[in-house]
Amino acid sequence: MINQTMKIALLGVSHWHVPLYLPGLPENSVVGVSDGDAGIAARIAAPYGCPAYTDHRQMLHEVKPDFVFAFAPHYRMHAVASELIEAGIPFTMEKPAGLDRREVETLYNAAERKNAFCAIPFVWRYSDTVNDLKNRYLSGKIVHMSYKFVAGPPSRYLATSRWMLSQETAGGGCMTNLGVHFIDMALYLTESGGAETLASIYQYTSEYDIETYASSMLRMDSGASLLIESGYAYPMSDGAKRENRWTIVTENGYCILADNDLELRTFGAAPAHIALNTDSDPYYAIFARTTLADYANGARPRASLAEMLNVRCILDEMNEKATQKG
Repeated sequence: MINQTMKIALLGVSHWHVPLYLPGLPENSVVGVSDGDAGIAARIAAPYGCPAYTDHRQMLHEVKPDFVFAFAPHYRMHAVASELIEAGIPFTMEKPAGLDRREVETLYNAAERKNAFCAIPFVWRYSDTVNDLKNRYLSGKIVHMSYKFVAGPPSRYLATSRWMLSQETAGGGCMTNLGVHFIDMALYLTESGGAETLASIYQYTSEYDIETYASSMLRMDSGASLLIESGYAYPMSDGAKRENRWTIVTENGYCILADNDLELRTFGAAPAHIALNTDSDPYYAIFARTTLADYANGARPRASLAEMLNVRCILDEMNEKATQKG
């Protein structure tokens, strides 16, 4: 089966990432759209001339898709993914795929039993930015990594995703939503299977019971140290929506990536500046295209439930450290 003949369904389209996926879908491939909000489902379905549903089960039964791009509130991800695995439908699922390690582990085990295809949009794995860092620009073993990604305030989610503002329905705040990308990136760049959380501190600065600023220090299996800062704290403007800054220290040098510029400093060489994209938004369409090609070619997803489980285990430990006193 080639991508152009696939029947694709979109499940849970009120998720804010959905518009970023759409340019990566083959023309005339979307045959069904679902969301609990009938208006949003109808709006996304309209350009495709396909039916819109408020019940995703009805959609799956009626349109019989070959592939599903699934989005759901975090507290419903486990149930939706379980249904797709049981039905034998290949799919993608937005991170974090469940509220905790237990939920993700049961999905992973079910997918292994059924030989299911499930891709997770850890989109930096699919980017030239990170793959060029890994394969071209980083010289020597990584000693330390620092990632700072601070996005706009939590009120951004009030319009379509109020569930993001509750610990009970989201499972966490900025570290669960933003920090997971950098946990996965650190695993990928250092080729580590896991990490130990040394310390975490979370700040709660809004009326919602989720962390709005979070810092964690970890030790990767490779021996590298990792500092992750994430937040819902950046006062956005038309020209600036977030702070995204990475620092990577190797045995042979030092690099800083921010504002689409890689400053590369290697001992014994002149400093260099290289243009690298620091906006993740374009990589969602690349993720969609690549994932459909991987499935069509019988290849394993580049980020699967196995990678999601590794990240979820680390995230749970980070969350636990943040709640410890003394």
